Formats: sequence, structure tokens, C-alpha cells
Amino acid sequence: MRPICGKVHPFALTGYRLRMFTMLFENDDLIFIGERHEPGIMGVNIRPAKEWRELSMSGAKLGPQFCINPLNGMPSPKKSGDGTTLRGDANVKTYRYCLIEFDGLDRESQIKFYSAVKLPIRALIDSGNKSIHALVDVQVLAKVETLEQWTTEIKQNLYERLLIPLGVDGQCSNPSRLSRLPGHYRTEKQAWQRLLWLSKDGQYAIE
Repeated sequence: MRPICGKVHPFALTGYRLRMFTMLFENDDLIFIGERHEPGIMGVNIRPAKEWRELSMSGAKLGPQFCINPLNGMPSPKKSGDGTTLRGDANVKTYRYCLIEFDGLDRESQIKFYSAVKLPIRALIDSGNKSIHALVDVQVLAKVETLEQWTTEIKQNLYERLLIPLGVDGQCSNPSRLSRLPGHYRTEKQAWQRLLWLSKDGQYAIE
């Protein structure tokens, strides 16, 4: 596995982030970027991918996390039943990626896993902590167009039957999951979130 960025100047990480957004999202895809628990607000932390790229090029500081799938911009009821949200599972417009993350595996073992597993990985992201996030191309695995199909094909068949028994965090199996945005500095960890690997076609991450 050959990383895209290793020990590079922090400003160079913005270029890798732009490259990732260009390769993973269409210009008009609505993407959430922000803090984990903040509500989604159109025009503030939910914007078209093209706008996020322009903001990034202008030097604007972006939030630490992003939703891995494009949103529809329409409010939907929260799972709790308390009001509505713009960034929940029911708000996903296109079921494009799922996220793999380990909590109890050391980094070397994670790299070995991603180097050997036969999954269409589009990106590997250093979380700036102990884990490496993998974005997997859902459409290569199954035709997923609805939340019900996601539940059957991805949550049950992929996560519960295959990935969770291998130690993958089962909490990552929802389509509105957040991943770490490359180029963000985690002050509490004193580390950068970095893009490690990127593939246009969902190649296996094998050297």
C-alpha cells in the first residue's frame, strides 16, 4: 500500500482534500461538514461539494468530519421522534459509500487488513488518532437505492455477516456515518487527519 501523503507540510493536506472531494463526489452533491453533534443547516454546514472545494481553496477552516454520502436537503424525522434533521440516515440521497473503522485493532494490523481484504476501497483516511477509516464503494458490492436495501445488503450481509466478526466497529454500518476530513488538525491529539490512499475505481488496496 503506497500512501498519498506521508510527512508533508500541513498546507499540502488541503490539496489532498480537494483531490479526494473531486474524485469521490459530484459538484452538486450536498455534503455535511462539521462537528459530530451539530445540526445540519443548509448553506452553513451542508453545501454542494463544489462550494466546499472553493471554500477549501480560499483557505477557510472546515469542520473536522464529513458525511460519507450525499444528502437530499429535505428534513426527515429523527430516529428519536423528537423533531426533524437534515443529516440522518433518511436524508441520504445516494448510497455510494460505507465506512469501515476498527476500535480495538492496532494501526499495523489495520494496514495489514486493508492490504489484504478484497473490498472496493475508494479512500483510506488517517483519523489523527488510533484508527484508519476506509470508504468502500457500495455500488460495486450491491445495487443499493433505498434505506431498506442498505439494511439488507450492507448492514446485514456485509457488516453483520462478514465485517463485525472480523472486529470492525458495528456502529459504522449506517449510511449517514461521519468520517474524518483530511487536512484538519486535532488539537486534542496534536495530530493531522490525513488522506493516506485514494482510488478512482475502488481498487483493492494492495501494493
